[in-house]
Amino acid sequence: MTANLETLVIAGYVFADGLRFSRRLGRPPEVTDEELIALAVCQSITGITSDRQFLRGVGKLLPGWFPRLPDQSQYNRRLRMLTSQMVSVQQRISELLAVGGLLVADGTLIGVANYDGCQQRSEFAGTAAYGYCAAKSQYVWGVRLVLLTDRHGLPLGYTLVPANEKEYEPVRDLTTSQPGCTLVADKGYWGRSYVETLALQGVTIRTPDRVRTADNLEREKHLAGLRLVIESTISNLKCQMRLEQHLANTAAGLAQRIAQRLLALTIGMLLNALTGLLPRALTADDGR
Repeated sequence: MTANLETLVIAGYVFADGLRFSRRLGRPPEVTDEELIALAVCQSITGITSDRQFLRGVGKLLPGWFPRLPDQSQYNRRLRMLTSQMVSVQQRISELLAVGGLLVADGTLIGVANYDGCQQRSEFAGTAAYGYCAAKSQYVWGVRLVLLTDRHGLPLGYTLVPANEKEYEPVRDLTTSQPGCTLVADKGYWGRSYVETLALQGVTIRTPDRVRTADNLEREKHLAGLRLVIESTISNLKCQMRLEQHLANTAAGLAQRIAQRLLALTIGMLLNALTGLLPRALTADDGR
């Protein structure tokens, strides 16, 4: 088996079909839910953010695979309705691949609007907020994606919070089902009370020391290497899959776009594990 776009789409369909989604009453749609999830995986891995552009290009990317396609509005609406199913498929696959014992947490900002008065007039009003992006030295009006992965960068859990919200509580909530694990995080998670709170739920947190010395140099390098793993996962989502250009107009639309990208990433990591490739090396899958 080779890792390529066709294999990725087939895997998306097979895993979606394995969950046996509940069927709607009435006339069955021409394009099934499983086919839509396979299409969503294809769209994410190819990095085509426009639904209309993607649907026009399906015939070239996968000639003969999807003789019937929904129009852009139907595709967008039905995918939003399938967000929870995509999350279920992604979680099912991650359970097969996850390496326990050590988790890595980090957050990243996602802008959702950039026009004057967006705080009042945008559909994200009440959900988004202004947050500072240190990497770009700018303020972003949007949300913060808080992500939890294993040591290989496999997404295990995530949540969305306003951009100005700290990551302490979201990460604590994400680790409640992981007692006995070690959590690696950056200096933003410093704090004795936070360490004690996590210890009460059986989680040991490891963060960089405030001062780097000759005595802790090896430990600091090891922690930096682990944090680089989750930064690489975020880079997959934002760069290859173009999450920052998501084109979502509502919170539900953004949740759907994040879910389909995490599903595509997880399936790609599964195929890489089966073929002996590096976990997050997805360039062979993107069809470019």
